[in-house]
Amino acid sequence: MLMLSVFTLHVKAQQHQCAIAKQGSSKRSLLAKAATIGQQQLMSQYDVTFHHLKLNVERNSTIISGSVRTIAKVTASGLDTFGVELHRQLIVDSMVLGNGSKPTVNRDNDFAFMILPNSLTTGQAIDVTIYYHGDAAVKASAAIGQGFSTGVSGRWGNEATWSLSQPYSAYEWWPCKQSLQDKIDSVFVDVTTSNENKVGSQGLLKAVVSLPNNKVRYEWKSFYPIDYYLISVAVAKYVEYKTYARIGGDSIFIQDYIYDNPQTLITFKPVLDQTAKMLEAFSEHFGMYPFATEKYGHAMAPFSGGMEHQTMTSIGVIDFGIVAHELGHQWFGDHVTCKTWKDIWLNEGFATYTEYLAAEWLKLGTQAQEMTDNHSRIMQAPGGSVWVADTTSVSRIFDSRLSYAKGGAFVHILRFEVNNDSLFFAFLRQYQQQFAYATANTVEFKTLLEQMTGKDFTQVFNQWFYGEGYPTFDVKWNQVNDTLYLKSKQTTSSVATPLFVTPVELLVKRSIGDTIIRVNQQQNDQLFKIPLKGAATFVQLDPNNWIINQATVLKDININGTNELGLAQINFRYYPNPASSTITIESVSQPIQSAQITDITGKQILTSINSVIDIASLQQGIYILTIKTVDGRTSAGKLLIKN
Repeated sequence: MLMLSVFTLHVKAQQHQCAIAKQGSSKRSLLAKAATIGQQQLMSQYDVTFHHLKLNVERNSTIISGSVRTIAKVTASGLDTFGVELHRQLIVDSMVLGNGSKPTVNRDNDFAFMILPNSLTTGQAIDVTIYYHGDAAVKASAAIGQGFSTGVSGRWGNEATWSLSQPYSAYEWWPCKQSLQDKIDSVFVDVTTSNENKVGSQGLLKAVVSLPNNKVRYEWKSFYPIDYYLISVAVAKYVEYKTYARIGGDSIFIQDYIYDNPQTLITFKPVLDQTAKMLEAFSEHFGMYPFATEKYGHAMAPFSGGMEHQTMTSIGVIDFGIVAHELGHQWFGDHVTCKTWKDIWLNEGFATYTEYLAAEWLKLGTQAQEMTDNHSRIMQAPGGSVWVADTTSVSRIFDSRLSYAKGGAFVHILRFEVNNDSLFFAFLRQYQQQFAYATANTVEFKTLLEQMTGKDFTQVFNQWFYGEGYPTFDVKWNQVNDTLYLKSKQTTSSVATPLFVTPVELLVKRSIGDTIIRVNQQQNDQLFKIPLKGAATFVQLDPNNWIINQATVLKDININGTNELGLAQINFRYYPNPASSTITIESVSQPIQSAQITDITGKQILTSINSVIDIASLQQGIYILTIKTVDGRTSAGKLLIKN
């Protein structure tokens, strides 16, 4: 994900800078994908296996020319037309088949296509080279910023030209098929430029070829599957900085292209030297670095952030958080890519959480503040879910508060729910292995999590992922002899999620030493009775910031476990659950005044004053049942309806 630098903690708490960059300086919000539905259907009839980009690029211009060779396998029963996305501002000179023939080039706005001489059938290969040229300084609504840019670093004075293709901007600078689920098996990138420049791209640099007229050609080759938006070029006057990560008996090459200003490397070397330590820690917990036989590295460009181009991140401002975030993407985003933009949290939420993990594992001691900042950012507004319903909006896909901060906080919550780090990170390694060099969606992630842990995470996802808002706890406590009484009242910031059923940790300071107690809040109003030796002097809720919440904790000498809640855990029950026709509600304490059923978005479905409620007309799904007693108290629970 494109990530902007974070200079201070209080700025970071307001908005994740990566998201600002991905939303783009132009503040365009509508994501107008280049290809029409019909064009997408046409491109779905082939699977790309290979690209070879041969380009001419300079460090101070967006003029681009050259060719892109595409080899693909036909997946349809009959393919008679071959087409790719390419912005209308770029001119196609010719489309040449592998046998040398040149069918007529057709253009339909941002789509270039040709009628094949002979229809191809399933399994056959097609080999097409497209020659093109033009100015790639395109300001299309599909881009976050621009797909291809040139600029000058205000701090260092260096000129650079670079690409940023996420989510649908690759077509602004090269002819391609923009489909997340069609990863290219291998890619070669050759760039010819002035010989004072260096060129960064994917894979390994196989050759630097001197050419006439003071030109040079950089030839990069990568043999790992790659998504279209992770293919990149960066051209500038660079110096090369090499380091290595050590994992067991293996060395992993780290190759940084840094501006040739003598002060640039001196300034950033201390942070760049942390890359190897991060890579080693991430490999230990997530599985071996997925592109180990090639490299990892950075190529600088004058934008305030980073973009996780596979094996070589494009980066503008270098700091610990950005380096950790973009490196984390090599596992979560590049190796395993979100299957749709609705699932962007699998990229951005995890990369955000790797900032926390890097601080934890490298023992910087800043991870607590990292999570506090994330929670503060999330709670700036009362609602919003991690799930992206509208993928036409760039600002929603890359929403700082939801996709990044809440996505990262949700990963932290899952770790808390699993309550076993060995198992949690074993699951992440299995996730990386099962979906290696492919794509995954939220349902597939959740299914594997449940298989690995043996736990049903439906409620957790409904509350924290699909649901909205966060809980606020009002806790009062008192100790009577060797019993700690806790009266916890939970309210929520959004009606969409009226109750968060969640484990909660409590730090109790005692005369004989501090202890952490874990309780499960299952109702809005709940009384806990906990055996406790030693005199309690202080109680803090969620001391390790596991869950998004606000809390007030006060000692109340009137709390003694006798009548704190009245409905003392509201003693009510409802059955059957799951239900299909009716449900019956019973209370053993106060009479029930009313019952309300809402869906998981908070929309009211029905209300009733009866103890038997007809739910036959409701669609199958998960609902929230909230009851109110005659004395005004409420409690809620999950209701599953099956038709």
